[in-house]
Amino acid sequence: MNKIILKIVLLTLAATAALTSCDSDPTLQSYIVDSGEKEGFISTSIPKTILGIDDSKLSEDAQKAYNSVSKVNILVYPKTDKNVVTFEKESAQLNNILKGEKYKTLMTHNQDGMKAKFLYQGDKDSIDEIIVFGTSDDMGMGVARILGKDMNLSGMMKMMKELEKIDIDPAGMKGILETMGIDTKDNVDIDEAAMKEMLESKGIDTSNMAGNKG
Repeated sequence: MNKIILKIVLLTLAATAALTSCDSDPTLQSYIVDSGEKEGFISTSIPKTILGIDDSKLSEDAQKAYNSVSKVNILVYPKTDKNVVTFEKESAQLNNILKGEKYKTLMTHNQDGMKAKFLYQGDKDSIDEIIVFGTSDDMGMGVARILGKDMNLSGMMKMMKELEKIDIDPAGMKGILETMGIDTKDNVDIDEAAMKEMLESKGIDTSNMAGNKG
């Protein structure tokens, strides 16, 4: 009887340890929150309204997709000569998190040293979040977590296509840069090409910016 009780106790402890281990594994949300407090990381949360998009110019389906988005969480880690080892470690950890969680790959894009992954969680008609993860050996890495309610995959794709023809408010873009710690004074002109390059290096799609001829 004592052996049976001991066996039950050991099995219970083993199961508890396994569950505790699973619970302690970092999620994307916890990684973004924790990394935002680390030196070298840039973290911000952007409401969609800051972009100044006129959704009245979108089709009904695209408007529905736009309205399903609430905000975008962004985490950026620029690469420097002094943090190469840390960059590789953080990049590998983030890759492992995205592989371990229940994300489905929407598409991948590799160009000019930039690697980008587009993933989503949920089913195609009721998406919980969309993830854009970009890395560059020269610039660093960035992840954008698009949050919303009942986001539809086909609707989101249609919205992105239509947004290519709609200008984004430059003031909104300046606001994004300023929340990321980048100084933009009214009397200083912003190099649009350089701004696009910087945003894209952090995994942010710029195909819908004004003046894009891509």
